[in-house]
Amino acid sequence: MASIINYLLTLSENAYLMIFSFDPIKGNIRYMNHSFRFFMGLEKVPHNLSDILEHVHQEDRESLSRELKGLRVKPIEKRGVRFRVAGNVRHLRLTIYPMDTSGCQECVGFAEDFTEEVEFQQNILSHNAKKNAILNILSHDIAGSFATLRNLTDLAIGNLENGDPNVLENALSAIKDICMSNMSLIRSFLKKEFITSLSVPLNMAKVDLVTVIRNFLDLFAKMEPQHGVFFEFRTDFPIIIMDIDEDKLIQVLNNLISNSLKFTPSEGTVTVSLTDFGEKVGISVRDTGIGIPDVMKSQLFNKFNDQKRTGLNGERANGMGLWVVKTVVEWMGGSVNFESRENEGTEFSLEFPKAFHKHSLPSL
Repeated sequence: MASIINYLLTLSENAYLMIFSFDPIKGNIRYMNHSFRFFMGLEKVPHNLSDILEHVHQEDRESLSRELKGLRVKPIEKRGVRFRVAGNVRHLRLTIYPMDTSGCQECVGFAEDFTEEVEFQQNILSHNAKKNAILNILSHDIAGSFATLRNLTDLAIGNLENGDPNVLENALSAIKDICMSNMSLIRSFLKKEFITSLSVPLNMAKVDLVTVIRNFLDLFAKMEPQHGVFFEFRTDFPIIIMDIDEDKLIQVLNNLISNSLKFTPSEGTVTVSLTDFGEKVGISVRDTGIGIPDVMKSQLFNKFNDQKRTGLNGERANGMGLWVVKTVVEWMGGSVNFESRENEGTEFSLEFPKAFHKHSLPSL
């Protein structure tokens, strides 16, 4: 029996969960494992339960105290509580059960820090609120523009009978200006939203990268007739499981492929390749476009560079796209490089570890 207790004690001291026990009558803490002591910044176990309750957020303390007094009747299961530790608010999920051992009352429980989950959800809600605001603005402004476009179209159609070329030309010119203005408005909001999304914490999860990228490229493949550029996906691996934030990876790939489309003439090709290197995964985006001039290469990943190029079809650039790509890739533990020759094409190579280890976000 003693050996089993020693094994359980060793397991508890090495567990990531915060495990503890206390006397519900006297309010004495009998045990607190290493994870809990580390979380609280304590070198030794405090004597009284009240010493711990002082760190509970004031709005949660009273209700938690009532639940602790009623433990004999009802256990506490997955109770969210805010703790203030070292000046920061942390969120713990508490589970506590009463026990009666040899006539002695004791309560045992464990706690899990889920602060990152709460912050992630709060950021997502904030992010969605911004998106909804943007959609409301766009829908209002574009709806008004469509009404004007309809009137101008009616004017142009009605003028076909009169045959006045000046009226027709002015109507078509106005229609073009309105379309360009709305396209610029949409692009500016999308770029702003893309940058803002960097503030959303990483949501790393294990995914099958082959399926994710194949499904994403299928969307571009459907637009081949519109762009006149062909898409290819190459991989020798049916499944590659790795830790990644799928949404941010899609943002990166969308940015790289959009750049390729800007500078790849009709009948060109964009090829996305996926390689399993064992502990790492490689993704490349290669095009047969006009390439990157040598004079631009040194500033390519700078946040605000003055080496901006207009796309082959007049697409404007804000000079931040590849800086965003590099920032997001490094945030997810990866790296990005490129090779390019004028009139021969460009290839961007991404490399990610399969297992993600949390590290600092690069400076924005």
